[in-house]
Amino acid sequence: MNTLSLFDTLFGNDGFALTGCSTMPQVDVMETKDSYVLNMDLPGKTESDIDLSLKEGILTIASIKQADAKEDKETEKEEEETKWLIKERRNSDFRRTFQLPNDIDAEQVNASFKNGVLTVTMKKRPEPSVKKIAITAA
Repeated sequence: MNTLSLFDTLFGNDGFALTGCSTMPQVDVMETKDSYVLNMDLPGKTESDIDLSLKEGILTIASIKQADAKEDKETEKEEEETKWLIKERRNSDFRRTFQLPNDIDAEQVNASFKNGVLTVTMKKRPEPSVKKIAITAA
């Protein structure tokens, strides 16, 4: 499988789905000899804001802020007392899912978060070697 078809499998129209979001974080994906690396820009988020899971070859990255009742009341009061002139910044929730190729080792997926960038490194399983089978005359 060539790199382009692998990329299409990883992130092409059939390879990922976008669900329930108004804004999508930007993603870069690269392939090395032994792994795939996904970088996602998440400005304003912290590692505790991000939910990352892998199940049956589907990588899910989500951020859903759980506001408490006290915070909701403070926000409502603030909005009643405030007249916005310009409001372009949003703190939006998102959820992205990616169908991963079969050569990912699910036990070797690691994530780190630094300066608003989530990096997910997915190690490849070693390719099985070809076993030569001796043929005997019957």
